[in-house]
Amino acid sequence: MIRARFFVVFLTSLTLAACTTGPSRDVTGSNTSQLRLCSGTSISNAPQADRRGTITGYQPQANIGGVWLYRAPVDGCLSSGYGPRRGGAGRFHEGVDLYTGQPRAIIAGGDGVVEFIGNQRGYGRTVVIKHNNRVQTRYAHLSSYARGLSRGDRVNGGMVIGKTGDSGNATAIHLHYEILLRDRPVDPLTAGK
Repeated sequence: MIRARFFVVFLTSLTLAACTTGPSRDVTGSNTSQLRLCSGTSISNAPQADRRGTITGYQPQANIGGVWLYRAPVDGCLSSGYGPRRGGAGRFHEGVDLYTGQPRAIIAGGDGVVEFIGNQRGYGRTVVIKHNNRVQTRYAHLSSYARGLSRGDRVNGGMVIGKTGDSGNATAIHLHYEILLRDRPVDPLTAGK
């Protein structure tokens, strides 16, 4: 039932990360098998995409460190990729930013336990989920948390954990999403390939 609800809630594209500006117009997600770059904005660390901005070779899920994770746990477009970038907060971006334009539901990337819920410097309202002893995911700049969500709660992949926002060091409503493998960030769009 949670998996079925995920597909209703799951979105396609991603949001703005801790830091950048949004596209010049509102965007909507496509289907769950595609992820698009946000139009109307320059993305210095964008992954390869076709002429329409659809990210090439995108797969919605991957097995990373023994855990199946969603690569884009919100319906939005990619406003900043993983890796070196110009502008924004920091020169090396340790996650992806998924712009939503207005608060939208964020789902847990996979099964796990809420390890942290609260404010983190720069990230604003944040949730960290521990999936196993090697893998964690971080969800930052939230506008709100799911009602009743607390540290130590067990969550299933696809379960709503909060809504996108612009808390912390952010200038647009988006999700900053990180996957950490052995405490080191990896590219959410390519890890596990």
